[in-house]
Amino acid sequence: MSVSHNYDQMSQPTKTTVIATKRPSRTNNKMRVVNSRFTEISRLTVILTVLLQFVSHASGLQTVNESAENTICLYQEHNTTYRKEIGAVWFAARDPCLVYSCAAGVAKDPQAHIVVTQVDCNEFYCEVGSELRSVEGSCCGECVRTHCQHNHTLYAVGESWHNDADCTLLECGRLDNGQIIMNTYKRSCPALTEDCPASRLEVRNCCPYCRPLQTARIEELQDTDEESTEDIWTAEWYRKHPCNRDCQIGAEPMTCRYTFVVEWYQTFSKACYDCPRNLTDCSRPHCVMGDGLERSITVVNRMMPGPAIEVCEGDEIVVDVKNHLLGESTSIHWHGLHQKKTPYMDGVPHITQCPITPHATFRYTFPADLSGTHFWHSHTGMQRGDGVFGALIIRKPKAAEPHGGLYDFDLSEHVMIVQDWIHDTGASIFSYHHHSRGDNKPHNLLINGKGRYYNRIWAEAKQTHRRTEERTTQALDPLPKSQVDFVQTLPRQARLAKSNTTKLFPVNSRQKRGNLNEIPLELVPHQVFSVRRGFRYRFRIINAEYLNCPIVVSIDGHNLTAINSDGFDIEAMDVGSIVTYSGERFDFVLNANLEVGNYWIRLKGLMDCSEVFTSAFQVGILRYEGAPDEEPTAELSYAHKAEGIELNVMNRGPGYPDTKTVAEMRALPIYDHVSGIDHDTLKPEADYKFFIYYDFYTKNNPDFHDQNLYAMDMEMTQANRLYTPQLNHITLKFPSLALLPSRSQLKDSDFCNETSLENQGIDCRKEFCKCHHVLQVPLGAVVEMIIVDEGFQYYANHPFHLHGNAFRVMALERLGENVTVEMIKQLDQFNLLKRNLDNPPVKDTVTIPDGGYTIIRFEASNPGYWLFHCHIEFHAEIGMALVFKVGDDDEMVPVPENFPTCGDYNPDLKSDSGSSENSGSSKPTTANPPNAGGGGSRMAPTLIALLSSFVLVKLYR
Repeated sequence: MSVSHNYDQMSQPTKTTVIATKRPSRTNNKMRVVNSRFTEISRLTVILTVLLQFVSHASGLQTVNESAENTICLYQEHNTTYRKEIGAVWFAARDPCLVYSCAAGVAKDPQAHIVVTQVDCNEFYCEVGSELRSVEGSCCGECVRTHCQHNHTLYAVGESWHNDADCTLLECGRLDNGQIIMNTYKRSCPALTEDCPASRLEVRNCCPYCRPLQTARIEELQDTDEESTEDIWTAEWYRKHPCNRDCQIGAEPMTCRYTFVVEWYQTFSKACYDCPRNLTDCSRPHCVMGDGLERSITVVNRMMPGPAIEVCEGDEIVVDVKNHLLGESTSIHWHGLHQKKTPYMDGVPHITQCPITPHATFRYTFPADLSGTHFWHSHTGMQRGDGVFGALIIRKPKAAEPHGGLYDFDLSEHVMIVQDWIHDTGASIFSYHHHSRGDNKPHNLLINGKGRYYNRIWAEAKQTHRRTEERTTQALDPLPKSQVDFVQTLPRQARLAKSNTTKLFPVNSRQKRGNLNEIPLELVPHQVFSVRRGFRYRFRIINAEYLNCPIVVSIDGHNLTAINSDGFDIEAMDVGSIVTYSGERFDFVLNANLEVGNYWIRLKGLMDCSEVFTSAFQVGILRYEGAPDEEPTAELSYAHKAEGIELNVMNRGPGYPDTKTVAEMRALPIYDHVSGIDHDTLKPEADYKFFIYYDFYTKNNPDFHDQNLYAMDMEMTQANRLYTPQLNHITLKFPSLALLPSRSQLKDSDFCNETSLENQGIDCRKEFCKCHHVLQVPLGAVVEMIIVDEGFQYYANHPFHLHGNAFRVMALERLGENVTVEMIKQLDQFNLLKRNLDNPPVKDTVTIPDGGYTIIRFEASNPGYWLFHCHIEFHAEIGMALVFKVGDDDEMVPVPENFPTCGDYNPDLKSDSGSSENSGSSKPTTANPPNAGGGGSRMAPTLIALLSSFVLVKLYR
């Protein structure tokens, strides 16, 4: 946008309504000038910014002192006097950098007066490939384009390059009037050798060529049609994948093929050579570092995170998943995609497909029909926590992005996958926690699969210091008071993770494996994100955690402008930090406007990672181009608290000045016409209402507490008691077959829910119930879920994910330390649960505050069987989930030909009937829309008691 103005026309009086506001920060008022055409818009932007800043100096100009109304300013220019009313704003004709406004007086001085503000040209900058040039009559000049931009690369006039998307040669040119253009030419291909046999003739990048007899391994692997037992790619291969391109309006979609090989693997395998002493070795293919401690992992293509799929909206994604696990099944869920026409590709074993057995291959094929930040992960056992996950980014042309004007670059290297990390396999931790006294608290956090284990490094440093002190009679310098101070006293090469063959801190607790030396944890490199000063970058956060460890993300010195969550745009919000829960994604814009240097990107774990347990935290580095290759000097500690608003705050309701819940975000109006979340979901009353409540219950779950041998009430330590999380006091029993493809073999009596069990006289509050928990809704119904965390047993937190549909977050509130579903029902009966019907945010994963509730709505527009579950893996795998059956069987997509089947083999078994553990089969209800699935105890508190409780809740707030 041009910053020049026609000031000759500014001599006429201008009337502007001025609203007094609290003065915002300088950063929040930065004006972005990106095009030289919209002069009037630029002028208004300057005026509004000036009015918001309220920065003035003495003008020495005349004001009306004799006016009875005190509402007029007199302004004189070129021997002409103008009358200006309060609120008027105008530019000076003699100096285009001065802006005048008529301001009201105050109590002590009620006279209207003129305020003069100097325009700060430092607030203006131009977009990529442009430069600011002075123009006569303009205060700050105009942005003039000097380069062409294509695929995130700048080209000078005269430069040419190949565009693989449409097989053309592009050239950056300039017209006679100075306008920059891109010329397009048909691509020229090199001549083929005459003796190339047909078997070696290939077409790549639009040109035919003859494949050599001996090719490099990566070139061999690019042929996805070739059968191979060693389909292991490298990260470089995926960065150069032809589908990872600059998305263009009107461009033909592509078919994007990938091969995923799932196998058991190892951190710091032989592929790492001498990493981290030799940092070059850390970048070798198949070197998975983690935080330096060796452990077994499960990965795809020997990468953690696994291969990144980056495509354009409208592409077709084809992934062949090969199970190379030795005796363990697997599956892949495409988290964020709703599979509206491809429900069999959702990747949930025993719901939409049978698990992929060892030595088998399953081909996932589905359209990239929803742009945004998504990710793929295993939906089998603990494999996600062991490393089976990766980014799934679907872009659309920048011109089609609602927030495309807020950033200059959207780069692959700015995708940030965060995860919790335990130094043992998920199955081992699960077994120890559920069958014995082991805990489930993450030790550390990782960014893109790497990080330092600072708590371990500091603890071992202190231990070494104490041992040395005991062995010597000489006086030693006292150990620094803080762990941070001690790390700062380390040799520079250790702090900067440079090559260092001297082992600083022996780690006696780790066993040597073969001839591999013990790994110096203090040398493990950080994840580095590079930016260039003066530009704005879109970052994408993916939370791939599998345990209960919400993560706070912040960047020292920088604001984060949140623009998208779970693939859906929101009104831009400037915040200081963002809390992410397992399964969530957030996009934010970072303005690289600070001094060139290195800044910490901080991750801080909450809940099971808090200071009560492990104080887990991690850091990466934001490095400006031109900054030295070293670590930031700012202090490191778990206690760090980021400045500014904390978005998506944990276990807190709305209405606080320093935090925002996701329910306080606002979706863009474009989603009012998107099936499943359109304006129909915002009507006053939903068609179906379900109360879904949960807690950790003291029940003899037979999977973990044998009632006769080691029941909950028998003499045992508290650490050995396992409290079972359930939805509506029901544990989901996964069927042996897959519900969606085997639906013809099922009947309603195979399913259960709270109402159907009550109709059979079963009280699941007193006995353990486990069955095929299914809620049925007709196709097209608007469904509302009031999800309640009763919060009696633990101070906990649970993120919930819905498959097959996004939803609107209508409300989120924390009422106290605990709450009952009966209280929530009574509050709802008296319309005391307030729902936001004005552009509530759209998500597919949301947290429920402890002792509170979250209300979500969606239109059941996608027929099929869809899982709804806690995204903490330990909870989901033991049944903290239920299934939505949307529509009738004949309304669902037909089963693909030769689709794999599974199930029990027992000649005496007639059907796979669902039942409670103690009572046999049960039938769900479908004809009671208002409170289906509500059920529970028939407690009926009086109106007085209800209103008293509500008043106490508000007082607590």
